[in-house]
Order: sequence, then structure tokens, then C-alpha cells
Amino acid sequence: MTIGRREILKLVAGSSLAAFAPTLARAQTVGGGSGYRAIVALFLYGGNDSNNLIVPTDERHADYAAARGSTLAIPQSSLLPLTGTSYGLHPAAAPLADIWDEGALSWMFNTGPLLQPMTRQLYEDRPDLRPANLFSHDAQQNLWQTSGAQAELPTGWLGRVGDGFVDAGRSAASVSLSGAQRAMIGDRNQPLLISGSNLSLNGYDLDSTSARDISRRAAFDAMLNAGQSNALAQITSVIMQGDIARGAQLNTILNGEGSAVDAAFVDQNGAPVTGSLATQLKRIARMIEGRDQLGATRQTFMATTGGFDNHRDQVGGPTDGLHAGLTANFSRCVYAFYNTMKVLGMEDAVTLFSMSDFARTFRGNGSRGSDHAWGSHQFVVGGALQPRMLHGQFPEMALGGPDDARTNGRWIPQTSIDEYAGALARWVGVADADMPYVFPNWSTWNGGGRGPVPFFA
Repeated sequence: MTIGRREILKLVAGSSLAAFAPTLARAQTVGGGSGYRAIVALFLYGGNDSNNLIVPTDERHADYAAARGSTLAIPQSSLLPLTGTSYGLHPAAAPLADIWDEGALSWMFNTGPLLQPMTRQLYEDRPDLRPANLFSHDAQQNLWQTSGAQAELPTGWLGRVGDGFVDAGRSAASVSLSGAQRAMIGDRNQPLLISGSNLSLNGYDLDSTSARDISRRAAFDAMLNAGQSNALAQITSVIMQGDIARGAQLNTILNGEGSAVDAAFVDQNGAPVTGSLATQLKRIARMIEGRDQLGATRQTFMATTGGFDNHRDQVGGPTDGLHAGLTANFSRCVYAFYNTMKVLGMEDAVTLFSMSDFARTFRGNGSRGSDHAWGSHQFVVGGALQPRMLHGQFPEMALGGPDDARTNGRWIPQTSIDEYAGALARWVGVADADMPYVFPNWSTWNGGGRGPVPFFA
């Protein structure tokens, strides 16, 4: 039995490096435009306390300090001024302040999962309009990653963006540097999952000229080519030989010598930035550097870091402790990534943005920590942004007030995930006609004064 190319390609789509394989086109194509563009999602797992990441420095600081309490509130004198605004950043977020000063960072106030625009009165009167399983880690992570509202969708919004890129024949459309993530799963898009440092087959060096390696390759190739009259053997051979070649190519891109990335991935003082998140972002930078080798023109990436579920000991003093350390880490990593994009000349073609389960309650919980909340403040980094913009509506910091779903500062979002993520999807190449495919509730958020957040110039 001889199996056709179409059937083989369908089965190749299940291989570990399927993101590089050609795919069959469909009539509807999400995405378009020329030139390279990429969006990079940074997910802060556990619920980042964004109430302490960006803080009012005008007369509202008194309300902030009173509601947060002396344990959690950052003194006004310790906040880093956000130039040209009445806000300041956590003292550990100095690298983000520097990017702001360069005109390459914007803030999105009080965003989160919403079925429709929500008020406190609607929240109290219409439980059916609330997002599913509010204040739950798993549910809210999935809603952020899928743009669902009342149900967790099987595919993610970044994956659905990638569906169109795959359909258009683009390689490596979606890449996760932190394992399987719901956000990256599409209907046809098979995200490339990268972990570990070596992506080539151990003992099978395509470039080696040693007699031992040549002998190993010959023996392995003979095994793969045996029994070609058998359909399963044909499929296995195609998958493994393709993965070996692609893995070797990707390994060279991620780990080879001569890259400009390692020297560029430094903080404001020129010191190398290391750690798990740094490694993920450096590998994303390497893939962007190697985009021509991959044949990639539009891509979505995802990196993650955790530890933000700080019910206890979130702070040591008002400006240090666990959350300060986490903030310093992701801020340095984001700075190093943006610096690397500038060195590569790609700062206008790549946009990084943050997501997290939710913010933390505005009022502390008595254990030097805070609990699960809802609306959160997020940041976006890239050279294509309108410079130094504050988007959305900052909540009224009144416990039990009009923006509080309860009485301890669980802010009701005023901007939906769809409006936030929709701006990024549109910028990377999703056509207006295909936005409802990527965001199933798009009709609610597009029109009547609503729509994608105007991040980009």
C-alpha cells in the first residue's frame, strides 16, 4: 500500500515539530500583510499584584494608602515617577520606567474577562452575566488565554491567530517556551513547544564528518527506510526524518554560536540577565533573529513565570519582600528582551505584552498578603506603540465603591480581554473580518464606542 502526500501531511501535523510542516490551506485566512511581525505573551502565573505595580502619586495616593493599609501600601516617596503622568511604579520596576522614558511602553488599566460591560449593580443583580468561576486560578487563567467569558474554550486566542498563519503557509506560527499553554492551541495550528537546551537527536549529528557519526546516521537512515511498502512505516519515516532535520536547524538557531542575542540580553547597567524567564525570552529572541532561516513572517510566542499567588508574606517591608523580587525579575527580563530587539533592529516589529490570572485584593488579608481579585493593570512593550500612553480607566479606590465587586477591592474590569488582546491580534495581522473567529464575543466589544485599544501609532 502506498500512502499519498496529503494523508502523510495530515499525520505529520501531530509530530513534535509540526509547526514547520506545510499545511493545507482553507478558504478563510486569518492574517495578512507583508513584513515580519510577532507578539510575545508574558503570563505572570498566580495573580500579579498590579495594584502595587502602578500607583497614583497625586491626591489619590492617600486613598490608596488608606485602603491598602500600612502593610501593603508603598509610600509615595518610594514610588518611581512615571514621567509626564500622575502615577509611579513599584521601586523594583525601574527597568519598566526606563522603557517608558524611551517611549516604548504603554499601560492598560483595569482589564479582565467580561461577557459585556459590567457595573457593580449588574454584578449584584445579574449573576448570569459574571464570567465563569470568578476568583479561581484555573478558570481565570483559561479565560485570559482563550478570551472566553462564561465558558472555557478548547482553543486559545493566540492559537486561533496562529490558525490563519498556518493556513497562509507560514512556518513556526506559534511557539511556547514554557510547555503546553491553552493560549497557543488552535483548531489547525500545532504550537511548537520548546524545552531543554538540545533539540537535535542525541548521537545523530547531521554536520559531523567522523566515521562513527557517519556510521550511526547510515544505520538509523536504513532503519527508517526499511519496509517502505508499509503505510505506517512510511508515515513514521517522514515524521522522524523531518523532525531530525528541523530539530537540528532549530537547535542551531537556539544554541549556535555567532548570535547577537547573548551579548544584548542585559539590564540597564549592562549586566547579563539570567534565570528561567530570561532563558525563555532569550530563546524567543533567537528565533526572531533566525526568522529568515525558519521562513517565518508572522509569529506568536508565549513565556511564563510564576510565584505571584502571595496570600502570605507578599511583603517584607513596604518596598521589599516576595512581590518585590518577582517584580524585579520580570522587569529586568522585559528590559533585556526589548534591548535585544533594538540590537537586532526588530523593536518596531515585535510587541511584548503581559497577562495574569487577576490582580490581588486591594485590602490586605492580615497575613502580609492579599487574595484573589479580578480586574488588573497590564503593560505592553514595543517600538510600534504610541509613546507613553495610559489606556483604560483607573478604578476608584474605594472599598465597596462603584468599581468594587465586593468590599475588599476586587475591581470590576472596565476594558475586556477582547479589547486588549484584539488590538494585539489586529496589529500582528488578523483581518477585521476574522476577528470574530479569534474572539467569539467580538460583536459585543466592537462598535458603540468600544473596540481594540489604540496602542499603536
